[in-house]
Amino acid sequence: MSLLRRGLGLRREHAKQLCQRGNMPGVDFLEVVPDNWMGLGGQSAETLQTLAGHYPMVAHGLSLSIGDAQDIDWGYLRRVREFLDAYRIDVYSDHLSASRDDQGYMYELVPVPRSAASARHIADKVRRVQEYLGRRLSLENVSSYYRDPHEMAEGEFIAMILQMSGCALLLDINNVYVNSINFNEDPNAFLQCIPEDAVSYYHIAGHAESAGCMPLLDTHGSDVCEEVVDLGKSVVARFGMRPLVLERDNNVPPLPALCDELQRIYASLLQQEGSGSR
Repeated sequence: MSLLRRGLGLRREHAKQLCQRGNMPGVDFLEVVPDNWMGLGGQSAETLQTLAGHYPMVAHGLSLSIGDAQDIDWGYLRRVREFLDAYRIDVYSDHLSASRDDQGYMYELVPVPRSAASARHIADKVRRVQEYLGRRLSLENVSSYYRDPHEMAEGEFIAMILQMSGCALLLDINNVYVNSINFNEDPNAFLQCIPEDAVSYYHIAGHAESAGCMPLLDTHGSDVCEEVVDLGKSVVARFGMRPLVLERDNNVPPLPALCDELQRIYASLLQQEGSGSR
């Protein structure tokens, strides 16, 4: 990861242009979702193979469901390992959440109860996943829309899992911001709980205002606002510069516009690191 800087989440609407352009200026790597590509053949497999020849890749999963009460889905994890091996991907991440119950997959990222018992359960599953994959897992902090006042603080909970499992944190800057606004929390208190050497890379994305009881919704459907970029500067001040992935899943703009946004954000965060404020 030390050789990677600016990354985009791979979208199918951009895949053809990325293949034709080769190395897109301002894009150093791509983040691919295995769930969207595993087991596909034909043109999809050819497209991904071409992209893998142009760009280093990291993998960001959706269905590990590390926080659920079930055993690991070994069939799913076997397919993930085959995918990672086939494309020589070393960095694999998924969400610190649950995405299934005893009835099957829900295709949602459900926050998990934040308790010491839950942390131990998750850490045990993480250790087994890492041993099976032969790779260090990165877990992403997620946005949530409910807080139980009796639960551990989010940062404290995540730090416990990191310490017990040896995994890394994929730090989603927008999710930290959304949770801080929705629950009137200090985002820096969250950041201070996380060990400095635990962060593997960053996500940044846009969100939307809500007319409901929660002011903000994590949508990945708009440009990144200045408040999130400013929080990103605080993140860099604490952890230093890490590879940065810009996510955009809805209202996806043309590829050049997305690349320009990525470059602007990265340059702003890099300037923060250069200020020597750590």
